[in-house]
Amino acid sequence: MTIAALPTRLLAAPDQRPRLISSAGVEEVRSFAELHDDVRLLQAQLRECGLIAGDLVGILGSNSYFWIVADLALAVIDCVSVALPVERSAGPIDTDSLIARYGLSALLMSSSLPAAQPRSPHVALLEDRPISLVRRDVSCPPRLPQDVFSVAFSSGTAGISKGLMISRAGLENTLALSARAWQLTRNDDILVAMPFSHLQQRYLVYLAIACGAAASIVPPERVFREMKTLSPTIVLGPPSFFEIIDTRIRVARRSKKLSYYLTAALHAVLPLLSRPLRSRLGRGWLEMYGNRARLLLVGSAPVTARLLAVFQRLGAPLYQVYGMTEVGWIAFNLPSRNRIGSVGVPVEGVKVTLDDDDEIIVESGAPQALGYIFDGVDTQDSVFLADGQIATGDLGSLDKDGFLSIVGRKKNVIVTRSGVKLSPEPLERDIVRACRIKDAVVVAASQAATLICVVWLEDDRDLDRQREVQEAVDRFNGLQEPSHRIADVVFRPARELTAESGLLTRSMKINRAAVVRALQQHGQLERSKLSVAGSWVR
Repeated sequence: MTIAALPTRLLAAPDQRPRLISSAGVEEVRSFAELHDDVRLLQAQLRECGLIAGDLVGILGSNSYFWIVADLALAVIDCVSVALPVERSAGPIDTDSLIARYGLSALLMSSSLPAAQPRSPHVALLEDRPISLVRRDVSCPPRLPQDVFSVAFSSGTAGISKGLMISRAGLENTLALSARAWQLTRNDDILVAMPFSHLQQRYLVYLAIACGAAASIVPPERVFREMKTLSPTIVLGPPSFFEIIDTRIRVARRSKKLSYYLTAALHAVLPLLSRPLRSRLGRGWLEMYGNRARLLLVGSAPVTARLLAVFQRLGAPLYQVYGMTEVGWIAFNLPSRNRIGSVGVPVEGVKVTLDDDDEIIVESGAPQALGYIFDGVDTQDSVFLADGQIATGDLGSLDKDGFLSIVGRKKNVIVTRSGVKLSPEPLERDIVRACRIKDAVVVAASQAATLICVVWLEDDRDLDRQREVQEAVDRFNGLQEPSHRIADVVFRPARELTAESGLLTRSMKINRAAVVRALQQHGQLERSKLSVAGSWVR
């Protein structure tokens, strides 16, 4: 299945009806047949506007039906879509600057976004019909490999944006791999709950079209309110999509937790035979995901073994997976082969090795990206290696059965003043488990003399809870070598952990660089045992 053939594929399941929920909770339903007709109409209009193969065309807006139509239409006429993330803005968007910066021949943007006036003739609204714009003649367009059909932007734990040149062949390989591994059929309904500017979310829409499956598209702020009603069969999300269940179990009264205790006991005694019964007993805890979920896939950020164990005890199909935009899927856990604590075994067509520093190196016959453009170009040689391999930046290990585990991030390795190298992620996982908290980040104090742990609490002013966490950290320290002990704990409110605050990246990972900057701004890296006053929110 080629990307350009997706609109034609819509006619294989013309009555399929994906659903799209707006931020206001309004549901919009269109059939695949309607989507096909709208894509064909728009592609003709875009050609009439003068757009030609190879033109870079920006798409800027929140998730909408018109975003999908524009994306598919551009693919058909061989334009390169540039999926621009919607950033927080204090005022109107300077569309002329965007067009110039990215070498765009045109920009399609949502009417819901404020734009500087008068509007450039090279800009059209996604919702307009017919589309009317003037193609911009770019004298020195960006040089792209022939197979590039889109530019997507991603950011890692450092919050540094990278523009990725997405390969048709690479993404088509990802689609085929997912369809086989997940055994998708027309009875499936795939949840899409993050912005379309994330390649992964567009890929899920493409996957639904390719397999004739439905898709339920929900803005992240409404996902927990809508999932029960939508009842998807496939849910792919970061740990925050699933941690809410663990939290509810933790805070529930003992009498209410009887069903969970029973499922845990059955799992301990008869893990395989008791699964159908555990699924029925655990249904009350998992009702927010609806009653049809057959695959819950978690990745994009560190996943605790406890979270996976909780779902396993409840008989729920939660599996950890591993991928990156540069490569596509790297490893899966699946019902037929699952090991808690690992991210699964390497997927078909991907070879995984570890270098001398235990960094995970991937070799794929069809990588999803062909390099960086616009943002992140200075890091290209350290990621896309000369021999065709891709360095992930993750530290890992492979066991004798081929299961891959993530230890931490190479760039996060802390070198103490005494020369000891340590990855903060294992420490963070142990602290989260010991302190019964959701998130923690370990960083080095000034000159790497000591370690500081930042802890986010629902109520950071609860002195009893602070004391409880500090005592747990003290017990944790007693089991560690001196170089691995936490010298200071900084308490912060959990409400500040949002993408809008800058402390989470767009992919919902903690932005370590932003955390370190906040500590520096408040002098916390210089003076131990001082409380952090003031807001970290930008």
